[in-house]
Amino acid sequence: MKLKLQVQFNNKNVETTDVEKAVKEDVKSQGVKMNTIDTLEVYYKPEDSSIYYVATTKTGEVVGNKEPLFI
Repeated sequence: MKLKLQVQFNNKNVETTDVEKAVKEDVKSQGVKMNTIDTLEVYYKPEDSSIYYVATTKTGEVVGNKEPLFI
């Protein structure tokens, strides 16, 4: 099964894959490899299209963004 999930709000469609891509790129830009991530929590606010996340590595390091990401 292939799943395509969109968030629709105020006549705007956002693909969840685009949200995921933006988060992964930001995590990598902070020098963290994706295979070291244990948990990744992503928060998307459709009213202003902002994305926040908190990633915890397998060693317990916590990485996140203080400024929102936008897509």
